[in-house]
Amino acid sequence: MKILDNEMADIGIGTLIIFIAMVLVAAVAAVVLIYSTGALQQKAMLTAKDAPAKVTSNIVVESVVGDRVNSSVSGLQPGIQGLLIRIKPEVGTASMDLRQIIINIISENGNVILNYSNVSNIDNTFGATMIRDEDGSFSPDTPVLNSGDLADIVFYTSNYTNPLLIPKETISLSMNQERGASINLEITAPNSFGINRYVVLYP
Repeated sequence: MKILDNEMADIGIGTLIIFIAMVLVAAVAAVVLIYSTGALQQKAMLTAKDAPAKVTSNIVVESVVGDRVNSSVSGLQPGIQGLLIRIKPEVGTASMDLRQIIINIISENGNVILNYSNVSNIDNTFGATMIRDEDGSFSPDTPVLNSGDLADIVFYTSNYTNPLLIPKETISLSMNQERGASINLEITAPNSFGINRYVVLYP
């Protein structure tokens, strides 16, 4: 009886094991790629949907006027106690709810954060007065601006002995929206207010 010494079978089994391992690795890699592609596609769709809103949902500040409401009262420092900020939605902007806007005012007297209120004479709040309402959508309880609307954001300091702005002084004003870029303005008061109650601060 002749015994044959043949190692071909051992080599074949090793090759088969390596082949099966490669198939398993390729299958796992394919599953990971498919999952990653789906996740990336979902994020891309959300980004594509939000990007136009962030670009177009914006506020246009047409003017900023200071109100020296108590400028004639003796004993008070001459200064601006209130701001009238005239705004309108940018062309193509979706409806804008003023309740979602936060205004930040930084001055030498400190930092003031304002939120919308339909009740006057409340600290750290601002109100709104409608100048032009194309579709009648605006009301004090639902202050919504649409394309073509024009409104004045109104803010008065409650401390008239320490005015918001005095001659030659500078304040920083930031308007932060729910969607879209924030509006940042640096407002410097003129050297003198003269005898006028209202002073144009911007542009």
